[in-house]
Formats: sequence, structure tokens, C-alpha cells
Amino acid sequence: MSHVPPALSMLEQLPGCWGCKDTQSVFVYANSEYCRLMGLTQPQDCIGKTDHDMPCPTTRCADQFQAQDQYVMKTGKRLRVLDIHPYANGRWHAHLFTKTPWFNEKGHICGVMFCGQELSDTAILEVGHWVCRAVTHPEKALCDHHHSNSQVHLTSREREVLFLHLHGKKPQLIAQTLSVSVKTIENHFAHLREKFDVDSKAGLLEHALAQGFGSAIPESLLTQQLSVVLRD
Repeated sequence: MSHVPPALSMLEQLPGCWGCKDTQSVFVYANSEYCRLMGLTQPQDCIGKTDHDMPCPTTRCADQFQAQDQYVMKTGKRLRVLDIHPYANGRWHAHLFTKTPWFNEKGHICGVMFCGQELSDTAILEVGHWVCRAVTHPEKALCDHHHSNSQVHLTSREREVLFLHLHGKKPQLIAQTLSVSVKTIENHFAHLREKFDVDSKAGLLEHALAQGFGSAIPESLLTQQLSVVLRD
């Protein structure tokens, strides 16, 4: 595909990583920022490739990326994904990607469009709590902008488990993400409930959100490659 439609080339003017794939998760277009991240020279280099073909360590999660694409196309629903990977430049980056159905002129889904914003420290603080509230308490997402400082001291692994729990992940998926057993995750939940002085996961969620634990990605997660959907 040598000619890029004007509607797609306009993505080059937008901030962040933008692009689209067809129904087989083959790239139809991706802007320069995304291509640089992947280790490609120009947008045309991405066309015709899949996530498995990128000269970048993200290929480890290519199957997950394509499963996300299929979900979006099958359901017609948007997905919000936290992606943490080492990229072609050798650096680790955290991005918040949004995947949406791509419709053709007849109104039929012909693929997936994606956009991603890198989460700098400031962006994590600004976005993290809002995203978490939107996932768990959508009716409060527009009016809840404040949270108190926490006095609860957690281990690095407890922070990871809690963060993923706050973003809607079930114990089985948390265990898979962190490469531990479900029993280990349940033990962490027991310790978390004790530390927050609550008797249920719902209570844990409410207290942890109120104390700001959904507002930042745990530093220890920023060196673990993962692609986590932030809504089930």
C-alpha cells in the first residue's frame, strides 16, 4: 500500500502514537512517533506488518495485542490498555493506549484504530486516579478529584497487586501478569485487607482509592513487560 489516504495521514499531525490495523491486525498506517518507538524509520515501514514483525521487544506481547484487537472488533467496544515495555531505543516506557473500532464508509467494522500517550510521572499522577475511578466508579469519575495521603505502608509486591486490583483485574489475571500462583495473590489480598482494616475486596478498593493508591503506577511495575486491559 504505497498511497496513504488523507484521512489517515492526518494522524501524523496529532500528538502521541496513532495508527490503525485491518481485521487481521495488519498495520494499515501508523504515525512517525509510533514508528520511531518501534524502531522503524518512517510510517510506510509499518504498513503490511503485524505486531510480530516489529524490530522491538514488544513482539513478546504480540499475541496479547492481537487478542485485544479481536475483542474490539468483535464487541464494537473501546479498550483502554496499560502497556509497559522496553522499546527499540533501549528505554522502558509506559503508555496508556486506547483501541477503538475502525468503521468503513458503509458503517462496517474494518479494523482497529489506536492511540497512545506516554505516561510521564506528571501524567501518571493526573491520569491514574481518573482512569481508576472511571473503571470502578464511573458515576464518580467526573466529580471526584481529590484524595488524602495514605499512611498505609505496603511492600512492592503488595503495591503491584493493589494497583492491578484497583484497575479491575481479577486474582487469576493478576497472578498471570506477575507470574505467581493465585494462592500467593490471595495471600497478598489477606495482608492488604489487614493493613487497610477492611474485611472485603470491595472495602479494600474503596479505602485504597480514597487514599490515592490508584494514582500512580508502582515503580516496580515499570521494569516488568506487560499489556494490561484496564477494563473487563
